Amino acid sequence: MQLITSILRGLQAIFAIIVFGISVDLARSQHTDFQPVPAATGYAAFCGGFGIVVALVGIASLFASSLEGIITWALDGLSALTMLAAGIAYTVLLRNTSCSNPLETARNSLVNGGCDDLGDDTFCWYGPEKWKSRCTSARADSAFMFISFVTCLGVVGYSFFVARGGRGGSKGVSYA
Repeated sequence: MQLITSILRGLQAIFAIIVFGISVDLARSQHTDFQPVPAATGYAAFCGGFGIVVALVGIASLFASSLEGIITWALDGLSALTMLAAGIAYTVLLRNTSCSNPLETARNSLVNGGCDDLGDDTFCWYGPEKWKSRCTSARADSAFMFISFVTCLGVVGYSFFVARGGRGGSKGVSYA
């Protein structure tokens, strides 16, 4: 059972690192002369960082039994909720945005990298190729947020199952 928990914790850490990395990359490449970094991008980076910390605490709980139980359940549950919220925010902000349509990506503050309206014209720091790349990254970030959410739920569910005597444990009811 330790093996399954270790695998789940490793996946949790990997997905959180991916969310953090993509979010920070999107934030760092935003030109703030025109627009500030979108709040959803900053929140996604926070969620990735928090997910990394939670995964590290979970990995530490494999070696320190005092961290097992309610502490890791609460942290994993909170991490799952924050990842779900960030994933929903990205999905809402990216709705109806086709990564291959420059007009749609130019209007989306999450992927355009910073644009400024100058009267009737709009000046953007990046062009269509960079917009497509940023859009694809934002969509991948959103997907990994949902994958991380599911992984956190899996960790909580499995650890709850094991703590309640699943897989042949002595706490369950015997039908033999």
